[in-house]
Amino acid sequence: MRPCLVLVWVMLALVLQVPAVADTRFNYDGFYSRLKKSEKAQYSDITLAFMLQQQATTLPCEVTAARITTDISEEPLTIAHNGELILPYSELLNSRKALIILSQTATAQPCDLNFRLRGKLPLAAEIEWQQLVRMHQQFDGLLKDLAGLGKYFLPAMTGVTLQFERDVVLESAPTSLSERIQCLAKQCQVLVADAAGLSGQIRFNQAPQTVLPLLPR
Repeated sequence: MRPCLVLVWVMLALVLQVPAVADTRFNYDGFYSRLKKSEKAQYSDITLAFMLQQQATTLPCEVTAARITTDISEEPLTIAHNGELILPYSELLNSRKALIILSQTATAQPCDLNFRLRGKLPLAAEIEWQQLVRMHQQFDGLLKDLAGLGKYFLPAMTGVTLQFERDVVLESAPTSLSERIQCLAKQCQVLVADAAGLSGQIRFNQAPQTVLPLLPR
């Protein structure tokens, strides 16, 4: 093989070993308008999460890099292990028409961008019933706030879902509350709606990882 052909072959091999990268861009203003609603004082116990998941699954998206840019700045963004894109809430970024840029390899699975409501702060293994009532009310209010006129077509929110790292056991609760809690594997569904006047503590064998709204299917 002639030297020039060897050189061409080596260069081609190097090119093929570098995966092509595709960038996906989003305007920050669409996220900001939703964050602005979720940052209201009456929603202090919950937050709005943006989830990057492989198309039609709950698996986290395969993203090699994420950043937010304006005409004068560029900052990296964090993506949590579960695919949650951590975004700043910034009037300045909104006014400067920031862009969110996600990079993927050419072989990565297509991704969906979804939002979900979740608890903001971690809970302990022992939880006051009124904490869950308050979160349920905030979930319901923020979901309707985000839906706008579509709130009239939303199904009634019935409670909250607690998600755990391991199989969960409800260790203790007053009978009036335990009747409203159904646990299976790593999650518990808690029926909070129409529970006016109930109170007490519930205790699990571990602290929940997150709290989500419970909507009928």
